[in-house]
Amino acid sequence: MSRLSAEGPAVRDDRRTDAWAEMRRDGVVWLAYAFAARHLIGLVMPGLLVFLPLGLIAVSALVVIVDGSAAVVNGGFELIGSPGVPVLAWSGVVLVATVTGQMVVLPATVVLAAGRLAGKNVSVSGAMWAAARRWPAMLALVLVGAVVIGADAAAGFGLLMWTGAQVTAFAVMAFLVLFSLPCLLAVPGVVLKRRSAKGALALAYRLTSDAPWATALTLAFGFVIFPALAQQALNVATSGIPIVRIGVGCVLALVAVPFQATVIARLFLHRLAIAGMTTEFKEIADGLPGSTSRPARPVPVLVALLLPGLLYGGAVLVNPLGWLEVSETAVTKNLPRNAGDEASEVDGRPQPRLDWSELQALYAGQGERMVMLMDDTREAKLLTCADSNCASPRLTWAEPAAVDAERTAVSALLADGRLVVTTWAVEEHYRWVYDENWRARLGLLLCDAMACVPAPGGKILAEVTWGSRNRVVALAARPGGGLVVAQLHGLSEESDADKEVLSLIVCDDPGCARPRTKEVAKVPVNTYTGGGRDLIAGVDPDDRPVMLRLDQDSGAIHVVSCDDPACARARVEQPVGDDSSGYLFDRRGRPHAAMAIRADGRPLIAYQDMADGTIKLLDCRTRACSQADTATLTAPGDRDAGPALVLDRAGRAMVAFQDLDRERIVIATCTGTRCTRTPVTTIPRGGGRGLAMTLDGRGRPVLAWMDFGGGDDWDLVVTTPLTLR
Repeated sequence: MSRLSAEGPAVRDDRRTDAWAEMRRDGVVWLAYAFAARHLIGLVMPGLLVFLPLGLIAVSALVVIVDGSAAVVNGGFELIGSPGVPVLAWSGVVLVATVTGQMVVLPATVVLAAGRLAGKNVSVSGAMWAAARRWPAMLALVLVGAVVIGADAAAGFGLLMWTGAQVTAFAVMAFLVLFSLPCLLAVPGVVLKRRSAKGALALAYRLTSDAPWATALTLAFGFVIFPALAQQALNVATSGIPIVRIGVGCVLALVAVPFQATVIARLFLHRLAIAGMTTEFKEIADGLPGSTSRPARPVPVLVALLLPGLLYGGAVLVNPLGWLEVSETAVTKNLPRNAGDEASEVDGRPQPRLDWSELQALYAGQGERMVMLMDDTREAKLLTCADSNCASPRLTWAEPAAVDAERTAVSALLADGRLVVTTWAVEEHYRWVYDENWRARLGLLLCDAMACVPAPGGKILAEVTWGSRNRVVALAARPGGGLVVAQLHGLSEESDADKEVLSLIVCDDPGCARPRTKEVAKVPVNTYTGGGRDLIAGVDPDDRPVMLRLDQDSGAIHVVSCDDPACARARVEQPVGDDSSGYLFDRRGRPHAAMAIRADGRPLIAYQDMADGTIKLLDCRTRACSQADTATLTAPGDRDAGPALVLDRAGRAMVAFQDLDRERIVIATCTGTRCTRTPVTTIPRGGGRGLAMTLDGRGRPVLAWMDFGGGDDWDLVVTTPLTLR
């Protein structure tokens, strides 16, 4: 025993001498990272002991407060819409708890790393107690760091506002942040030298005064840039696999702290060694809490590291709380919006490209395909998806080149999955020339998944001149395979100018080879046309047409119903009255409406009330909608956009609308006027630019909508709630 005791100090001195020599070596980042990797099992323990239980408590609390505003989107948990007060309060508490935990974890890991670098074993409990006892000084450092970061950001943004030079402003901000990083070396000054926050900061800048650039760059790369690059590489490698991304992300967040702490500890000791401060180095080594050497136990540590990811993956796969599961695809990420100008193989036109204002309709086409009609100020296009995921979209021209491109195309889905699309043909010479001889002729296109062709026979259904071109058209498929074409057009000049004519063309085939035209009603003139949204046509199961006319000026709704398939007699009812009180709509907020026909022939109408902006559902008690019950789906004063309406296989109304205030899309599922509202996705940028809905082959609602952030910052998104009940 006496021999061992005699050898003990010599062994410790040898270790200290070796450590002193080792600390003088350059290449701090690489040496620190290699050291942290060798001792990772021991260095990660403070983070596991603090953040693992903290994370479990935080997640458990979040589950309690989300209250239906969460969903499993593309295999990952997400909160739908903008966070409410409970979630914001939870976020604040978690942030404070995380910062408080980091005030113990980072200095404790610095103590562990410094001990091993100095050749002395330090217990995890001893390191954490040493860090916890220094919490007043660490709190002061956190406050100083927050002030410094805020000042750096304020200086950069202030310069940006003053000069408008973005590159210069961010360069100044980066420079200020870079030379604020030596503040990190105050952490070992607090826990290793037991200095106050002020004394530790003074020591940090004194140690680095002769090498400011080297110190700043070492901390920038070792503490900030390399961990950030690792996180970015993780995001790229696990793109599209949320379960793996979250699991590996949790591991990386815990593992990053030992590497960062080792960089701080080694750089601090390196600067002491370079300055020849042997006494300070010896005091640090002697002042570290001692511990007996214990073998590393990697298995429990690895299990603890993987536990958050395993729990998350299990929760996603099992979904024990029954949260809504959603599939969502940003279609424009897989479809170039700015296609090249090379000629196509068909008619010499440039390849079609999308624009944010073009979404008109969404249909479940042949097989599992989804088809969207896209049109605005050029020829109409079809966007075809192989399934509701729309991972591989295909964009093609629907209309030929010689058309009145300013007239928005409308469409209807046939029973065989094909689409009928309207087109207003003009002579080639008059594509860009407008005079008294200009004419546009209404025809039909039949479209499958590959292309659109003119309807057989090429029958002209209507003709307009430049002065009378404000004709509005709507289509609906008949149960037997035919078609009805509803049209609104003005009366002659000597007639009552406050009315316009609703006429109906009845066709026995989709191409309308033998059209039969009849004027069925007169309705108030609409001075603003809503791009096809102010006239909707439908046919009930008994082949009787039903038309909805939305007055864009007053918000009034007229329902025109036919007593027989040929519409020999029609009834006009006004279930929603005029409201000219002046509710302020902008262009995208103009009142919209949607209609569906039940199996018994009674219409269901979803519309935006012009009086208060609410989205309402009108449940007609009769075919003519002379009486109706109303369900109000949104609150007065809310900013909402839409709606879109479909009937599910059980006959329930499903009304989709955009809740712009809460940045989410909601589907209200209604039995009569009893409705359940379910948020289904978040609107990251901004909504109100287009929303369409249909049912896929499995009876699930599919939404297509525009996520518009301004300029070129937009996406066409397809969202499918997979488990909506």
